[in-house]
This record gives sequence, C-alpha cells and structure tokens, in this order.
Amino acid sequence: MVGGLNVRAIVSLLTVLSLPAAASDLSDPTRPPSNWRAKPSDGSVVAAPRAGPKLTSILVSPSRRVAVIDGVSMQEGQSTNGITVVHIGKTWVDARVSDSPLRLSLSDANVTKEPR
Repeated sequence: MVGGLNVRAIVSLLTVLSLPAAASDLSDPTRPPSNWRAKPSDGSVVAAPRAGPKLTSILVSPSRRVAVIDGVSMQEGQSTNGITVVHIGKTWVDARVSDSPLRLSLSDANVTKEPR
C-alpha cells in the first residue's frame, strides 16, 4: 500500500485518466468529410462534384438485357442524360458519354438471371 492506495488502484486510475487522450486520436468512420457542406464566402451553394455514371444492376435473360444506370433502366441502344448504352454484358456495360467510350462495372456483382 502506498498512501492508502495499492499499486493496482493507481495503475487503474492512470489508465482511466489516459483514455480521453487516446480516444481523441480516433476518427468516426461514419462522420461526413469536413468540407461536405462547404459554402463559398459569398454564401452561394456549391454542387457536389459528380463521380460519373453508376451501374447498379443488370438483368440478363434470353429475350432481353437491362442495365440500371443512375437509377434508370436502359437497354442496348437507348440514351438518357448523355449516356448511350452500347452493349450490356453479365457484369459490365459498354457505354458512350459525350462521344467517349466508357465501361461501367458492377461493384457488388448484382446480377439477376430470369428463369427460362
């Protein structure tokens, strides 16, 4: 015993007191980036930069192929929002955006096959 406290109690107390310092180095992975709502000094609103078209789903059947791009169902040859679908594969879509070729891929392999 040291001054009425044993060594274990002193170590426990020091550990508890050091926790806030250790926690301050951790970042919250669910917290949005610090500039996600950044506004220019004049008060106008800035639009978030667009990452490009996103392929979210593909449906493949013997009679048709459908791709969902930016929430819009599209078949080969269709165009919308400046995107033209050229070919739909099992996990990818060849498209043209502003006359430039682009291959979109499914990130989670969300492929649906209709029964025959």
